[in-house]
Amino acid sequence: MANRHGGDFDPQSYSQYTQYNQHTQQAPHGGDFVPPLPSQFPTHPTPHSNRIEQHPLTQSPVHRTPLKAARTGIEAVSYAQTPPSGQLTGHGYAQPTYGQEKPQRVQQPLYQATPGLKDQSRVNVEYGSRRAEKAFPVNLKGWVHVFTTHTIYRLKKPSHFKHPGYTYQALQTYRHRDWQSRVTTGPYTDRYIHHYDGRLRKLIVACTDNIFEGPDTSTWRRTYVRKVSPLKVRLATWVIDFTYEPESWGDWGIMLLRAFPAALALQFVSWSGEPQRWQFGGCYAPVNYHYWGDAKVWSNHLENRKGTSLYARNNEVYRVLKPRHLCFLRNPLDDELHGVDVRSVVEWEQTDGADCNLSYLFVAYSTEHFSHHSDDDKFALHQIAETAARAAKIPAYWVAVSCMKDQAELENDVYRIADVLRGAQGMIIAVGQPKGKAAGHQDSTDFLLHQWGKRMWTFPEVLLSPGQQIPIYTRGGRRPLLLSKNQFASRVWGDFDAAESGQLIDHYLGNLSLSRLELAVTALKCLYKRQTTEYLPGDQAYALQGLLRTRPQVDQTDSPFQAFARLSLANDSDKLIERYMCILPSSMDQPWYEMRDAYQSALWDIDPYCQVAGICEDDTIMLDGAHGASIRWKSFFPVGWETGFSWKRWFAVKAMQNMTLCLVLMVLGFAIKVPAIGVIFLLLYIIIFLRSPMLIRTVYGGKFVGVQAALFGFEGYLNAPTVERAIFGGAFGRIGWSANGSPLSRSYVNEFNEREGMDPTSDPDVRIKVEQAKHAKPGEMRVFTLVDTYNMQLTLFEAVRPPVCLFLCASEGGMQRAVGCSYDWTTQTMYRETVLRMPTESLNRMDRVPRFRMGVQRPHMPCQPVRATNV
Repeated sequence: MANRHGGDFDPQSYSQYTQYNQHTQQAPHGGDFVPPLPSQFPTHPTPHSNRIEQHPLTQSPVHRTPLKAARTGIEAVSYAQTPPSGQLTGHGYAQPTYGQEKPQRVQQPLYQATPGLKDQSRVNVEYGSRRAEKAFPVNLKGWVHVFTTHTIYRLKKPSHFKHPGYTYQALQTYRHRDWQSRVTTGPYTDRYIHHYDGRLRKLIVACTDNIFEGPDTSTWRRTYVRKVSPLKVRLATWVIDFTYEPESWGDWGIMLLRAFPAALALQFVSWSGEPQRWQFGGCYAPVNYHYWGDAKVWSNHLENRKGTSLYARNNEVYRVLKPRHLCFLRNPLDDELHGVDVRSVVEWEQTDGADCNLSYLFVAYSTEHFSHHSDDDKFALHQIAETAARAAKIPAYWVAVSCMKDQAELENDVYRIADVLRGAQGMIIAVGQPKGKAAGHQDSTDFLLHQWGKRMWTFPEVLLSPGQQIPIYTRGGRRPLLLSKNQFASRVWGDFDAAESGQLIDHYLGNLSLSRLELAVTALKCLYKRQTTEYLPGDQAYALQGLLRTRPQVDQTDSPFQAFARLSLANDSDKLIERYMCILPSSMDQPWYEMRDAYQSALWDIDPYCQVAGICEDDTIMLDGAHGASIRWKSFFPVGWETGFSWKRWFAVKAMQNMTLCLVLMVLGFAIKVPAIGVIFLLLYIIIFLRSPMLIRTVYGGKFVGVQAALFGFEGYLNAPTVERAIFGGAFGRIGWSANGSPLSRSYVNEFNEREGMDPTSDPDVRIKVEQAKHAKPGEMRVFTLVDTYNMQLTLFEAVRPPVCLFLCASEGGMQRAVGCSYDWTTQTMYRETVLRMPTESLNRMDRVPRFRMGVQRPHMPCQPVRATNV
């Protein structure tokens, strides 16, 4: 069977070609074909097929369906396709500056209000405005959920939860070994590693009230968001924690009416000014992980098993300094065609070429034009090659159909073609219509050249070709077309990657210098845009290795990602894989080789401080040196904090501590019949009593000078005051939204030219995503909120599953790339679910994680709805 890359056809057999009815066996990648004498060449070429195949990477457009609207009472904002000019507010959103026209208001509803979003904040619906209105806490239902029929009770915390609405179909029993060698077995379920003891536990995710009461569409357990702050603080902040207008006398009256019952209730609550909980020395919860498995290939070759060390470090097997065979011209000084002899280069150097310089022409072609199944096509190819060699005054040429004769080295010779081309004096491109093309139609050279340029293996040939011009020979044509290499991209590749391929051509011409990282990324992107008949899954990576210095040995069991990872590991590619693990794909179905970042950053903008230690199965790698922290999903806890000294706070504490003393002195004053003393202490007691809510806010208010670092997560959206009141007891204005922590983050510039984070749901597009995520099923995007108590920030983000760990692996744009990972306990693999951006000071409160296994795409596990559940 013939192959697309070459064969062992003997052209001297053409004298019997008219009686040759059965094709000889062709090798898969090359051969020893010898062309016939010129008088024996066929004179009438046959046309070639004009069929154009659809590019395999062409994708259908994605249609977005807007959320059905309902009247909410809040005016929506309509935005034009082109955002107004002004200052950017993060992730491509433009913000109007002073003196510019504001977005036009429309009265039509944009989204449907639901419980949990209706009154969570009075946001400024003019997205991008300079000032955001004050938000107020929402009353969480909390213990009210206990009385619902779908809530389950248990003794451990959280004591009330819901079972998953979907269950995995896998019936196999899996085994897990934790960091302290404890073994756990069981069916496939969503689990996480506990940050205290490292045990494997079932995942319970807190969610907002509307999600908890809604359809059961998750594969993990759910519970509701609870308030964990001290009751006395909540009573004190209850006085003003409601939606009020500061200029309204009616709202002031409500606060005065609330003050008395709040003060009365505070008398029955024990007082304590101590922080609630400190743990891990004030640092984030660690990731108690240890990988017990083995990698397919380790970076250090001493760690590799005996059978894999060859694939890990045998990087010179594809490097050759000269071709094995060449087609030498007969009578090379004559311009007439006299045929060629296919000879061994070593044998030629020992005889005819003892005192000569080895000079040869490289012939590039495509089996789409010159089929290895057709002797006629191969004869025509040799006719073009000999004509070009004699015109260039070069005594020999190399063509794959005849110069890859060694069957034992045939597969390896395919990946040595780049070295053959590097040693050539020149290169030509042969195009033409094959024998099978219907007669009567002649394709143009440009059309045939375009067909040739769409093939993957032809791309490195253009880049590595010597000289400034490439002669294009057309089958049946009179004279060649001289095409400048710097015009090749626009003329041949202009319809799919002219910009990227043009940069690579300029790099190899010396007009532009690409870094190692830029070269590898751009070349891989171009190779995947071209067509090829797959021989191995990693063909694109093996074609790319011809452009790089070091070439690892081909492993036929490699996936495309594994082949590329081993190639990157073998070369100094500026930590390409480490950078790639820190990008957030623009969409769920984005192929790994496109490497587009949702933050619109290039790979070279990311500076990793971790290292790839090995390559594992299922497109995973071993990563070492990252900083890690666990995320607590089941509930908040009252974090420890401390404030600086202030006289106001000191007097407030003393007043609260001495309320009972005032009451005792009042009684004593009246008992000793000194009414003045009794009245004074009575008035003092009443003043402290009525102002106790304000005093408690004074004690618990103020800015922190130290706080317990913790990461909390919950499914859905709550505004910042609600989250702060649930954790700290009141909306003191300490917690705000991240300005650029995720693609859903939004920010604005105030009147002092200061950038501040704003509620993401003030953008209608984000609010629609929040609404749609409430009904997401397994495998679909959901909306989660991350609470960072160290940086006092909330970050709204999208992910398919809740990430149980954050790994800080690189810095970019003055912030840290935090890779949020879910945990597949059956393989001990951390799978990337999202990538967030965190302040650099977060590194001060995180420990490093020993090398761990990480994957970029978690395999889909089939699941089904649970019977008798609300789905």
